[in-house]
Amino acid sequence: MMILGTAFGMVFYLLQAVSGESGYAQNGEFEDAELDDYSFSCYSQLEVDGTQHLLTCAFDDPDVNITNLELEICGALLNVKCLTFDKLNEMYFIKTKKFLLIGDSEIHVKLGGKNITSKKLNIVKIVKPEAPFDITVIYREGANDFLVTFNTSHSQKKYVKELMHEVAYRQEKNENDWMHVNISNTKLTLLQRKLQPDAMYEIKVRSIPNANYFQGFWSEWSPTFHFRTPEITELNPLCGPASLIIRRLWNNCARNPKRI
Repeated sequence: MMILGTAFGMVFYLLQAVSGESGYAQNGEFEDAELDDYSFSCYSQLEVDGTQHLLTCAFDDPDVNITNLELEICGALLNVKCLTFDKLNEMYFIKTKKFLLIGDSEIHVKLGGKNITSKKLNIVKIVKPEAPFDITVIYREGANDFLVTFNTSHSQKKYVKELMHEVAYRQEKNENDWMHVNISNTKLTLLQRKLQPDAMYEIKVRSIPNANYFQGFWSEWSPTFHFRTPEITELNPLCGPASLIIRRLWNNCARNPKRI
């Protein structure tokens, strides 16, 4: 009997070894999936193509094998329960009109139809605006300043119209010496006296939602714009406005000496 029991024990052990230490080793790679970190991050962009909204997600660990991984969003959708993400390289995305923009959704990471991990999020709290564009800098000689203007696609949108813009500028030779200014409109004045004369500057802008309902992240930086400040020559005392008036009076008197 002892020999028979030992034999049954060995057979049971061999069956376990063949079927795999976990119940999932034969079906996909669930055992490895349980050991990996499948945390991910997402951001939304509203009205990117007419009335369509875009949701983009990516795994935080770039070394994760995503070959067989799928992402699915459920909840806070119009007329459907869930939607499956499309995949492009390491990015997962959905472009749709079906986001309700009210309430929480849940995103599931799936492998072979099995949920590995999930995250709850609200589309309107993870908004990443589109980057500003068309920066121009105009020198106004009479005002001794520079007028900075730029455009944003959000001025024409129904949602996420209120933005805070961060304008960053620096002298080109000072790589890490950025100056930052936050504004809520698309115009900024830089005083000439606060910039170095005859120097090349670069300037760029990014945006973030600036409202209680729509919240999120900074946009990408706009393309950089370059401008040069004018050279300042040493002033001659006879070139100022007061001296100019005196010189004109003197010239008039010199032309009409009899009136003196």
